[in-house]
Amino acid sequence: MPRVAFLMELHRSVLHVGIAVCWFLILLACTYPSNQQRQLKTNTRQLEPTHETPTHTKRFSDDELPICSGNLLDQREYQYEKDKLGSFDGRRLMSKTGPCRLLQYTVERAVACLDAAREGSPHQKFLHLVFIGDSRIRQQFFNFLVLIPDHDRKSQPNPIPPIYHEDIEVISDILRLKISFQWRPLLDGNVTEAIRQWAPPNHDEEQPYFIFLSMVLWHIVRIHSQEEYNVYQENLMNISPVLSQLTNNSRVIWLNQYPMLTFYEGMQYGGVNNLDIILSDNAHRYNEAIRSILENRSSVRIWDSSNPLAEEYVRSCALIRRGHSKFAVSEDPDHTFINCEDYIHTGYSALSLATQLLFNDICNTHFEIDIRD
Repeated sequence: MPRVAFLMELHRSVLHVGIAVCWFLILLACTYPSNQQRQLKTNTRQLEPTHETPTHTKRFSDDELPICSGNLLDQREYQYEKDKLGSFDGRRLMSKTGPCRLLQYTVERAVACLDAAREGSPHQKFLHLVFIGDSRIRQQFFNFLVLIPDHDRKSQPNPIPPIYHEDIEVISDILRLKISFQWRPLLDGNVTEAIRQWAPPNHDEEQPYFIFLSMVLWHIVRIHSQEEYNVYQENLMNISPVLSQLTNNSRVIWLNQYPMLTFYEGMQYGGVNNLDIILSDNAHRYNEAIRSILENRSSVRIWDSSNPLAEEYVRSCALIRRGHSKFAVSEDPDHTFINCEDYIHTGYSALSLATQLLFNDICNTHFEIDIRD
């Protein structure tokens, strides 16, 4: 019996050791792919064009991340992070100093921001923001208005047509706010003179707090020639010193022309041949000229961080057109803009996120706003 008991105890001990070894091997197997996946992710991020942005393998929750601040509108300083599916995360950015999170600006936060801007500037009577350019900057003007409450808003014209090739002005006496759009589709002497009226020696209070500029499309679709591209560059050279004359009381932001859809058949604005069709490559060429001429002007900021949003919109429209989406375009509940049926104008979802980025840029660091989510 002692020998039998000894053998049974030995068998029991070996069995326990075997079970322990099996659990150890299972845990090791589960851990190894995770480490390998993290290493693969790190290597992938290093291979991506990050514009010298450092690689960060640690993932933070949104509550742990600092609020984004600085020149958020310049893609060379800030980039959208990608989520697990490879799409851009509209809530997070990556900079040279690490990841950060964007605030969701509501009507209340937007009003608090504009109130603080007026109180901290010479624009004590009315805060004026002006959008100057073609229909694409008009889209951004409309999106900006979405976050402005309609307490006592007066507009000219009233109502505002969705497609309107004239000037628009919106005023709120309660908010002491004026937001205007000036229809200037071509960069010419008219634009230069419109800017010159706000340059010294004019009184500071006449200067808009923000001036948003964007005009390229008509140069491509109406004229479309190498000569016109050269004329555009000359006009940029002419307006550049005028923009530099604006004091610190006015902030100039030049909005890049967003990428456009690559299919045109049956769409409005489509031309009869490729020379009549606006292509993203042509717009990008003009964007490069804008940056090369204006980037050294301290009074002008280039807004190109929203380009990835427009690129996501272009890709989604391509999937819809190929039948990969179960939702038809006509079933989209939001028809603010003609999503995927207009190859020139970016869809509402991308533009609304771009407006959020704008408010984060102009409000997060300059104004004391309750930023609790």
